[in-house]
Amino acid sequence: MSNEAVEKLVAITEARTALGEDLPGPWVKDALAPGPAVYANQNERLNIDFSVERLGFPEIQTMDPRVVRIAPGKNNELHKHAHETLFVILEGEGEVRVGKIWGKVKKGDVAFVPRWIFHQTKNTSATNDMVVLAITDFGFTSAVLGDYDSRTRLATRGADTADQ
Repeated sequence: MSNEAVEKLVAITEARTALGEDLPGPWVKDALAPGPAVYANQNERLNIDFSVERLGFPEIQTMDPRVVRIAPGKNNELHKHAHETLFVILEGEGEVRVGKIWGKVKKGDVAFVPRWIFHQTKNTSATNDMVVLAITDFGFTSAVLGDYDSRTRLATRGADTADQ
């Protein structure tokens, strides 16, 4: 546990000072426009084909909004991680697995993924990408646990993926 990182977040919050007040932004972004790449994986055997991009905002500390693009008929990895996540379906339709339960999703739907539960998203369209805004508390969780993200990804042989 990184006490220093957590203490810094607490101190900033307790100071009640606006962060980024003197920065020009941008404070509004087009979530459908490509952003800086974070991660991508393709694995034909597991039907995986997706990419993850960051929506970076100045002074963001605890949240980590990312855009996940899943190719037609494909899915992302079955994995788990320490951060909570909200999935907002921006484009397309598919299914989201949380634990052992699959739920159908479409544009405008929101799904919640609790910490440490296996989950996966599947694009059921044969022709169109599925675009998902994933909003996490990755910044907070990283302050508590340090750099744990590589454990959650199959391409980096992560320990928290279901399929090796």
